[in-house]
Amino acid sequence: MSQNAPVEREARPQHFLRNACAFCADVCLFYIAVTFISSTTVMPAFIGSLTRSEVIVGLASGLISAAWLLPQLIVASLVARLPRKKPAILRAIWLTRPIILVLAWVVWRYTTVAPMATLAFTLFSIVFFFAGDAMASIPWFDVIARALPHRRRGTVVGIGQVLGSLGGVAVGIFVRYALGGTSPWAYPANFAILFLIGGIIFLLGGAALFFVYEPPSSRAAQDAPPLKQVFASLPRILKEDRPFRRLVLVKVIVGYVGGAGAFYVLHATRNLGFNVRDAGIFISAQVIGSMTAGFLLGLVQGKWGPLVHIRLIIALAGLPPALALLATLLAPVAPGALQYIFPAIYFFLGIYMSGLSWPFFNWIMEYAEESRRPLYIGLMNTLTAVVMIAPTLAGWVARSVSYLAVFAGALGIAVLSFFLSLTLVSTRRPSRERA
Repeated sequence: MSQNAPVEREARPQHFLRNACAFCADVCLFYIAVTFISSTTVMPAFIGSLTRSEVIVGLASGLISAAWLLPQLIVASLVARLPRKKPAILRAIWLTRPIILVLAWVVWRYTTVAPMATLAFTLFSIVFFFAGDAMASIPWFDVIARALPHRRRGTVVGIGQVLGSLGGVAVGIFVRYALGGTSPWAYPANFAILFLIGGIIFLLGGAALFFVYEPPSSRAAQDAPPLKQVFASLPRILKEDRPFRRLVLVKVIVGYVGGAGAFYVLHATRNLGFNVRDAGIFISAQVIGSMTAGFLLGLVQGKWGPLVHIRLIIALAGLPPALALLATLLAPVAPGALQYIFPAIYFFLGIYMSGLSWPFFNWIMEYAEESRRPLYIGLMNTLTAVVMIAPTLAGWVARSVSYLAVFAGALGIAVLSFFLSLTLVSTRRPSRERA
């Protein structure tokens, strides 16, 4: 671990403006594009149109987590030995992101004639896409950690997130129009249009990364341990590095709160009288929450550091399930209140989903030495992959017990996570706890 001195004012590095604009554009376009295939609204609504099984809807969300998290430790070990990381980012992006365009064609062509085959290809596509995003994310974080000073990194990413969220509000309006009764596109063409536009914007975001200037690493690539040595060192890292071990534990537990994410829209449309076109309103509320998360990232990360940011996001994570429980209780006596409660649910869900990962990544980027940074990020993400069962488990609970049980469980986990976060150490102190 590196010994951090008290925070000093950082000089603007060479190519800062170029890199800031490129990363900001990438983040912005990614946030806009991912809204078209939202894992909490659009994708569950589409998969729910192909099957009535809550377990399969939950499985789809779990596959997204598995595809993004499981490969990261292997990727981290391989990437750490590369002298330049930017080519690895571009290869991963341009190999996998076009699958969303293929999905759009399959949905348009085969949904009505072969719904089960379409469902299978949809699941395959999201796994392929998010596995590619996982392969790109490890070198992406390493490059941005070297390209942007940590005091300005949160501001740059936060601006990109805010701009992407503003675009996402417009996407939500468009989704409501595309899925509504006045849409010029009938089912399934309406979903195909959403996937097509999203796929194009994903590629535009990938193009922005061509303009990133990758600073030279301060350490030789040969310093990185080989894959076999990496796996052999994992038990020692987790045993000896107590601050990091606590961070992983908190990240894993709070990840289970997201298991309920795909079931708010199902509960609303199947049990509380909402229409599928209302997903557009939910998307707009969620992206406004994402925009708020961007403001929090820029403000809290720069002023107070990642630890305060972690605790704030965890505290807000408990509000969606709490509001979902409240909505269910009010539905028989004050149904009009639901039109305000469900947008609020998605507003706070947007903060949670967009804001959760960044403070954990920033904590590692400030805590770990440069040569070990990819390993620590990859290890945390791989261990966090145990949350991939959360949506499937939530689907089983929703089907076997009730949606209320899903939301109550998520709320309880959020409360537990917050109290565990109080044991984490700060990266902004002159001296830190050592194992």
